[in-house]
Amino acid sequence: MKRAIGFISIFLCVLIGYYIQPILFPPATPTVKKIPEQPLRHHALKYEQIPATGFAPFIGQSVAQFEQTFGLAEKSEPSGFFFETRFYSLATGRLAVNSEEGVVVGINVVAKSEPKVAPFTFGMTNEQLFANMNLSANFGVTYDEEPVAIVLSEDDMRARPLIAFNNQSFAILFFDAQTKKLAAITYLDLEMLLRLMPYQINSGNPLSYRMQDTSQDWQQIDQTTQVHLTELIDAYRQTKRLPKNQQTAGAETASHQLLQNFLQQPAAVLSKSRLEEWQMDQTAHLVNDDFYLTPAEFKKLAQTEKIKYQAGFFYSPVIDPFFSFYYWCSEPAQVALFNGRAENLAVAVDQQNVLVLKQEFEETKGSDRP
Repeated sequence: MKRAIGFISIFLCVLIGYYIQPILFPPATPTVKKIPEQPLRHHALKYEQIPATGFAPFIGQSVAQFEQTFGLAEKSEPSGFFFETRFYSLATGRLAVNSEEGVVVGINVVAKSEPKVAPFTFGMTNEQLFANMNLSANFGVTYDEEPVAIVLSEDDMRARPLIAFNNQSFAILFFDAQTKKLAAITYLDLEMLLRLMPYQINSGNPLSYRMQDTSQDWQQIDQTTQVHLTELIDAYRQTKRLPKNQQTAGAETASHQLLQNFLQQPAAVLSKSRLEEWQMDQTAHLVNDDFYLTPAEFKKLAQTEKIKYQAGFFYSPVIDPFFSFYYWCSEPAQVALFNGRAENLAVAVDQQNVLVLKQEFEETKGSDRP
C-alpha cells in the first residue's frame, strides 16, 4: 500500500512538473534576422535594334548641326508644348523638325522619294518591310531610372510599326490605311516617344502631354495648327492626284461651333460612362489614351447644333499636327475622310482638341465642283 501511494505521489509530481515548467520557464524566442526588402525590378525586354541611318543620326544633335546639312529653316513655330517646330524645304515632300532648347528631338518626313530614309522606302508595303527586317512588338525601355514596357498590337504592327536604332532613337513608320504603303516617317527620341505615345504601355507611364506653355499666344498657336493641318490634308490629296477641298466661311464657322459646344457641354453628347472617360482623360495627366467621338456621338453633336455634314471626327490630343495627321491616315475610319471627291472641309482647333468637318459641296450658279 505504501509503495502504491509513493508511486502515485512521484507520478503526480512528474506530471505537474511537465506542464508547469514551460509556464515558469518559457523557452527563449529565437532571434530572426531581418533581411532588408529589395526593390522590385522589371527587366527590360530585348528588342531588335538596327544601325542609325536616314534621319536617325540627327536625333539628339543640335539644330545648328542639322542645318549644316539641310540649310536654314524656312520658318519656325512654337508648339505650345515646350518644343518648337522648324520647317525645311524638301524637293519631293515635307520636312518638319521638332527641337527643344536647340536640340533635335523629332523629325517628320514625307516624300515621294527621299534616299535619306534608307533602309526604308516611301511607297513600300508592310510585307516588304517584314521581309527585310525583324520587327519587335515589345519594347522594354528605361526613362528617368524607371522601366517602361511598350506593347504594339497587331494593328500597330501593320499600320505604324516602331523601329529602334542603336543610337537610342526610334522611328514610327506610318502606312496609309487605304493604299497599304509607307506614307510618312517620324524619327524621335525616347522622351518624345513617351510624350506622343500611340501604343499601349503595360508598365510605367507616358509623359504628360498637357504640360502647356502658358506664356505662348494660344489663339495664334491654334490658328497655326489649323492652317498646318489643312495644308497637310491638301498635300495628301495632291499625292493621290485628288482635287483640293474647298475652305468656306460657312464650314469654318460650323466646325468651330461644334468644337466649342462639345468642349463646353460634353454631357449633352456623351453617355455617363463616356463622360467619365472624357473627364478622366482631361484631368489625369499621366495617361496616353486618345479620345475620339464615335460616329453616333458626332451625329448627336451635329443634330444638337442643327448642322448638316457629310463626314467628320473629333480627336484629342493633338500635340504634333504632322504626327497626328499621319496617325489618322493609318486608321481606316479617319483616312476615308481625306479621300474621295472634293467637298467643303474645315478644321477647328482648341489647344490639343481638334475637330474636322466635311460638308457637301454646294454648287451655286456659276460655280463648278473642283
